[in-house]
Amino acid sequence: MFNVMIVDDEPIIRFGLKSSIDWEKENLKLIGDYSNGQQALDAMEREGRVDILITDIKMPVMDGITLMKKALVVNPKLKIVLVSSYNEFEYVREGLTHGAVDYILKPTLEPETFLKTVQKCVDKIEEEQRMDRKLEYAQQSNVAAIRRRVEQEMKRILLKKHDEVKSESVVSMFEEPHAIVLLKLKGMDRVDEDFGFLYNSLIFEEIQERFYLATDEGICFLISDSELLFFLKKSSDPLTLTTMIKEKIERETSIGIIYGYDVVHDVQDLVKGYYRAHSACGRYFFHSEKEIFRYRPDIAQDVPALSEQELEGFLLPYEESRSEKFIEERFGVWSSENMKPSVIKKEAGNILKTIFMKKIDPPVLMEKIAIIEASATLEEVRKSTLEGLKACAQLLVNGESKPHMDNELLDKALHYIHANYTEELTLQNVADHIHISRNYFSILFKRLMDQNFIDYVIELRVKKAKELLRQTSLKVYEVAANAGFNDVKYFSKLFKKVTGQSPGDYRLNHEQ
Repeated sequence: MFNVMIVDDEPIIRFGLKSSIDWEKENLKLIGDYSNGQQALDAMEREGRVDILITDIKMPVMDGITLMKKALVVNPKLKIVLVSSYNEFEYVREGLTHGAVDYILKPTLEPETFLKTVQKCVDKIEEEQRMDRKLEYAQQSNVAAIRRRVEQEMKRILLKKHDEVKSESVVSMFEEPHAIVLLKLKGMDRVDEDFGFLYNSLIFEEIQERFYLATDEGICFLISDSELLFFLKKSSDPLTLTTMIKEKIERETSIGIIYGYDVVHDVQDLVKGYYRAHSACGRYFFHSEKEIFRYRPDIAQDVPALSEQELEGFLLPYEESRSEKFIEERFGVWSSENMKPSVIKKEAGNILKTIFMKKIDPPVLMEKIAIIEASATLEEVRKSTLEGLKACAQLLVNGESKPHMDNELLDKALHYIHANYTEELTLQNVADHIHISRNYFSILFKRLMDQNFIDYVIELRVKKAKELLRQTSLKVYEVAANAGFNDVKYFSKLFKKVTGQSPGDYRLNHEQ
């Protein structure tokens, strides 16, 4: 609906103009009528947008030509119709020169003629809006194309680890310092197990879309399925920039994310900056109470793990309280951040190996070590090492060291999965059903099926969705629900990622 204003010093003319048109029928809104140009100009400031101005030429205080000139300065797209008498043609010509759409003569004013003149203004506004939309689309497409090119060039630079950056589009970006912010999902292994390998990239793609909707500055792209990278002008403190990103993401998703950042002052330090941001994310292992980390060059992490001989000297012969005390002492050493997380996990696993190797069945011991290796934080390493110690010791006391009948367990699990995959189904549900731990079932399933549990379930659900799309007329959200997906948006994105087609396109291409 477009806004119309009428200005004329003669009340009878104003009344005639107002009553000549059914404004609502024409999708127009008459927002006011005024007796001189100054009143109309003041009203424009109060009322806001005016699309069509119908004004007399000769009026007291401020005439129509002066009003027209001032109004066009405020709103260059304003459409103006001049109302004149026979002896005012010079003024009309001046008005048309300055951009008036048309004019009407008071003595011969007819409702039909007036309506056609107003419709002419409406047509011009709508045509301009169509052109503006085309231009905006073209500009957005151009910006998107440039972004994609820069993203690909930067990704190639980072993945190929070029020593020298020569790309003009990338070099021009770094004429001033940039903050490099790396995002990683918390507990990647657990996320993969619970949601599948595609979930990470879908989450990050959505964050990327929202980032580009919110800002015109900066570049954001997936460096892998588990990493999203931001490059932002360092217009303010990088911690402030990173906190802003974090707050935006937290409003959109509840998933846990770690943020590591560094500042790059020269484009040739691009690769170095990425690895520094990556190193900063690694500090989450030691400080799980935080989520944002800046790169610290003073952390060497070059202390090696204890050797097999050293561990044997501390731990053998086995005595539970002494072993627990040793683990707590090593936890203090690990907390210093002088050892890499991978080295810490290896040493923790070797503690269990040193004590229990050849005393309990290898699959049971390997399960406990795998739990340690899957730990995302130092506290998880400490906890899982102590729990593993107690569990293995209990097996020695009880004499329960027979290996699981893995194939029988898997058969039982598969039967349960196929009977329930269209319902709420988790790794924990299935593990509980076959009476083993969640972590052991995860390891067993991956070893025997050569894929994660959730990826297997997703395959079943997508297969079911394909069947429903081909053989029924159910709506997409009904197909999603009947195939075991409780989020239709996630289902649609995942389905396209897996099949290369949207659910709707798949149905059209497979109509029977």
